[in-house]
Amino acid sequence: MKTPIDLAQDARSARRLGALTEETLDTTDDLGIKLSGVSRRDLMRIASTVGITSTLAAAATMGGVFSAEALAQTANSVYNRRYAAQPKQVLTLGTIFTPEQHNVQRAGVWDFVRDLEDRTDGALRVEMLTGGGVCAEPVCVQKSMGGVLDIASSSTQNASGVAPWLNALDFPYMFRSNAQIYHFFFNPASERLFRKTFREQHGMEYLFGLCEMRKLFMGAKWRDKPPVTSVTQLAGTKNRVTNTQLGRIAMQLMELNPVPVAWVETLDGMKSGLIDGMETWTTACTAFNMAPVVSKYVGLNFIPGIQHVSMRVKTLEKIGPELRAQVMESAYHTQSTVMYNNEAGLRILSGEMANPPPDTILGKNKVEMNFLSAEALDEAEKIASPTRKEYDSWHERLNKMAGFNVYEAMLPVVREYPVDGLAINVEPRRWWKA
Repeated sequence: MKTPIDLAQDARSARRLGALTEETLDTTDDLGIKLSGVSRRDLMRIASTVGITSTLAAAATMGGVFSAEALAQTANSVYNRRYAAQPKQVLTLGTIFTPEQHNVQRAGVWDFVRDLEDRTDGALRVEMLTGGGVCAEPVCVQKSMGGVLDIASSSTQNASGVAPWLNALDFPYMFRSNAQIYHFFFNPASERLFRKTFREQHGMEYLFGLCEMRKLFMGAKWRDKPPVTSVTQLAGTKNRVTNTQLGRIAMQLMELNPVPVAWVETLDGMKSGLIDGMETWTTACTAFNMAPVVSKYVGLNFIPGIQHVSMRVKTLEKIGPELRAQVMESAYHTQSTVMYNNEAGLRILSGEMANPPPDTILGKNKVEMNFLSAEALDEAEKIASPTRKEYDSWHERLNKMAGFNVYEAMLPVVREYPVDGLAINVEPRRWWKA
């Protein structure tokens, strides 16, 4: 039975659904497939009874077309499981994802919550604040660092504006594939080379992340232009950029003229021609309905695209060693799940391949796929090399944070995994154990 405090929390959670628009909840996805027959009013009604987290967790497991009655039944089952025991600690997790977006960009947020609650037999309960109303990308980690949230989900590039250490991941062409990013984070060396400094400098524990490489996606006015085979063809274009400082330097060196544009304004900028393109990664493009204004995919692969989840260190300390161990096990499990699911989704749902089928998002929108050759990527790496003097101030700043030469220490660990190796062949390892 819910207490008055539980009911008050549910009411507040339901009101937060104002951040989720009618279009998000009751329309179609990029493929034109009806995601649900559930109206915003129905969703709020169900959420007012069992809570927004149980409702959205249920929706995330259902997929396809479902009615309000089916959602209510599943949400009630999820609620009964989640509230079977009195939790020792209720944690808050902020994310921009709705279930529909998470079905395309398999970032693991819902998987983590379900696994953690099950693994701890309800001793830890996680209340999710979704849809960006509470936890917009650039500030989600900041709110967690400040104690407003316990757990944050955002891209490392967006979070780097408030947590500068995250720029350490963005040395151009240090990573050359999704697999190399996963290999690094599963490797126990990542504890010494990355996670330790994140804890010490920003009070956050890096748990897991979706890992892709950031590309360029060109807008409508590039549809009739020749295929892109070299970054030099794009010199002089204007392209939307995130908060990544090292990524901006790289784009300036490649003459890609980085322009800071809010994500919510990027679609209109691409459509109108105000910007030529945007730097992002594939599932960010496809999950957030950007594909209809994209004409060309350009596989520049210059820095990682990481949708990460991190947890406040003070929260981990508060819950004690036994539950902390369960959090780490759930993070390990989720990292494996994300790696396999998102790699499959990239092909099956998004259509990241030479000739995407028409039932994929990129195929449906007739996006021209330009995968750059090894020689073209070597050319881009030479232009944007992290060894150039333009990066000197960031080398100095990051080295001071870590107490060692960050780029020189990370590079050989990253390159242990072959650039042409498949991500699904990366060995999952418990990185906190030697």
